Amino acid sequence: MKDELMKLDFDIHYISVTSRKSDLHHGMIRLIISTLATSDELENLVKKDVRKNPDCNGKYTVKLTNAGKSRIAYIDSKTHATLVSICKNKRGRERVFPFSREEMDSIISMYSPPDRSYCVNSLRRAVIEILQDCSFFGENFVSMILEGRTGRKVCDFLDDFHPFFSGMWDFEDEEVAADFVKLYSEITGESPDKIAEILGESEKRIRRLLNY
Repeated sequence: MKDELMKLDFDIHYISVTSRKSDLHHGMIRLIISTLATSDELENLVKKDVRKNPDCNGKYTVKLTNAGKSRIAYIDSKTHATLVSICKNKRGRERVFPFSREEMDSIISMYSPPDRSYCVNSLRRAVIEILQDCSFFGENFVSMILEGRTGRKVCDFLDDFHPFFSGMWDFEDEEVAADFVKLYSEITGESPDKIAEILGESEKRIRRLLNY
């Protein structure tokens, strides 16, 4: 079980990092990871659903709608910044992600690790497994998130255990990036120049991270 969770953690981080080559693709993938968004919720998301200002708990939120039912979900600051950038020239009721469900699945598959292909649902389930493993004291925080519950308790859980909110998957952080690149090199045996190409980084940074 522990090995599978470590694999899921690596795969999700891999998809997040490699998708940075496209802001639109990266924003969609970050939203799935940050909020556990479904295909329906991604299809229904429009510009006005991305709230500009943080709530009373200091967190950015997004309104997600599925089959006429809506929920409010917290998003980390980097996901929020990516969505705001994507929406900059869109109208209020214009879709944020102009993709069909099949296209969404293909996009995620394109950024998946070589040994395992993901789609919207499987990526979402992988994040759920990671978060459920962190739930303690009988609290089902995943259910709270999916029900659209907000408040200090949910914020604290996300800040402590969600890798986007806590910074554990922040590839701009040198220590985080070094850990990931070293693990990637160990798993794949790829050369620094190949790793740089796959991750969309400079070879200079990859070599520096490998020696961090």
